[in-house]
Amino acid sequence: MKILLSAIPFDNGKSGISVYIREVVNALERAGHDLTLIVEDDGAKEFERFELIRIKKRRALFSMLYSLFILPWRINWKKFDFCIMLAANRRVFCRYPIFTIAVVHDLSQYHVPVKYDKFRMLYIKKVLPHYVRKAQSIVAISHSTKNDLINYWHIPEEKITVVYNGFTPPENVEAKKKKQILYVSRIEHPGKNHLNLLKAFELLPEELRREYTLVMPGAAWNGAETVFEYAKNSPYADQFKFTGFVDFAKLPELYAQSSMYIFPSHFEGFGLSLLEAMHAGLPCACSNNSSLGELGRGAAELFDPASPQEIAASMRKILSDPGYQQELIEKGRQNAARFSWQNTASGLIDLYRKRTANVFGVPFFTGTMKESLQKIENLVQTGKAHHVAFINAHCLNIAYKDAAYKQVLKECSAVFSDGIGAKIGAKVLGYQVEENVNGTDMFPLLAQMPFRIYLFGGSPAVAKAALEKARARVINGKAEFIGSADGFFQEKKEEELFAELTELKPDLLLVAMGVPKQEMWIHEHLQDLPGCTAIGVGGLLDFVSERIPRAPQWMRKSGLEWCFRLYCEPIRLFKRYIIGNPLFIWRVFQSKFWRNK
Repeated sequence: MKILLSAIPFDNGKSGISVYIREVVNALERAGHDLTLIVEDDGAKEFERFELIRIKKRRALFSMLYSLFILPWRINWKKFDFCIMLAANRRVFCRYPIFTIAVVHDLSQYHVPVKYDKFRMLYIKKVLPHYVRKAQSIVAISHSTKNDLINYWHIPEEKITVVYNGFTPPENVEAKKKKQILYVSRIEHPGKNHLNLLKAFELLPEELRREYTLVMPGAAWNGAETVFEYAKNSPYADQFKFTGFVDFAKLPELYAQSSMYIFPSHFEGFGLSLLEAMHAGLPCACSNNSSLGELGRGAAELFDPASPQEIAASMRKILSDPGYQQELIEKGRQNAARFSWQNTASGLIDLYRKRTANVFGVPFFTGTMKESLQKIENLVQTGKAHHVAFINAHCLNIAYKDAAYKQVLKECSAVFSDGIGAKIGAKVLGYQVEENVNGTDMFPLLAQMPFRIYLFGGSPAVAKAALEKARARVINGKAEFIGSADGFFQEKKEEELFAELTELKPDLLLVAMGVPKQEMWIHEHLQDLPGCTAIGVGGLLDFVSERIPRAPQWMRKSGLEWCFRLYCEPIRLFKRYIIGNPLFIWRVFQSKFWRNK
């Protein structure tokens, strides 16, 4: 696939976000995808092997505004299948003409209020949420970040998917163990909490203070001078070692030399070094909050990062108990084995392949007709019973009030978008429907595929006529229309239908009983069907039998087929279209307002 990746900001390759960008790009490259990267000057050399959209590195304010309002108009979006914003909590676009995944690492600013100046806090709290919400899919790298997106940015929960970071296992090296406690992090105060770690070290029993050194590799960031000043004036200054930034290649030796790993950060979106340390066989202790508590639970000693006393107690417990050390080492290695960058890349690709919108709690596929046909073919090939449905504005109006029908739709193996109403509703709620995938247009395409198809629904006359017309039209097609039954069970009783289906073994059972009746019937009898894929197709048999004509092609392409249907059946469809369509739009906007407030 052709993927556009926003690799801004890259932070000169020295932050957790830059590690994420580098490793996801590498994993996508290994998977064989065609990548184009948007980079600033500090990332150009790192990714020079790819096609680049290169922009000048600017000061933060100009970089934010340029990325937001100018860059999106420079991109030839038609070249790409989809886009991934690899650091959407830092840079976003004002528009997303193609399917876009926005990756949000953390909202630490809400947990560490003094992290940034007033302008950046305004940008983070007022600008970013609005434009991140416009992306078709939003990824949180932990459940902690997902909860923050819901609570602080009011992102709808159904729009967020947790795709964990991976980590690159450090090379296992042989090194002489030293009496040192390790914490790998940039020196940033107060967020990374070095100050409480220094205070906790000072609270250790005297024999441990004399025996151990606290090693803290990392580049100096905002507030570092406060940390350095405290360390300098501490009576145990000789036990504190700041090495500056350490290249990833040198980390294995540091891990191998250390006795334990400590991660006392006030807040982390993920915390890669915790997994690195676990993989390297270090007993670990970490904060009990944010993603650290999530990743460390059951595999690390947890503590309150605001309490130097708890941090000190955790270090003392690990350093004083060899048996507990071994227990944490074993659990840590098992925990770290769950994470890989390949899993991260696969998770992002799956979001594009599954492309889902959610209206009134009903999820449905937003891709093309071709992809929808492939999904049906994949379901048939499983040899198991599946339920497939189409939804339009009328269906969604029913689901809005009918909880049982909504639940059935949510349990379907696939749901496709049918009609202009669903497309408009999805767009209002921040999703992009690529193509109108309706059963009537799909039917002749199914007839070109090697399926055994059974038609079920309508009156006896309509069912028979539909079967005859379908068979007559299949000249060069591969499908076989093997039988039909009416939806009123006048010619065949329900048990006779099941007996015939068991004998004929169709691949597809097209059920035309109208909504929600057909979905409820399929759901009730799915386990009785002989391993076929049952598709609710509404009024399809009326069109196939030619009882009702279809709208002209130009009306279908313009999204006006509903007008033609209203013209043909004004009495039956008046309520559905004249009352139902405005009601649907009103409900969509009401839903949008309620979700965003």
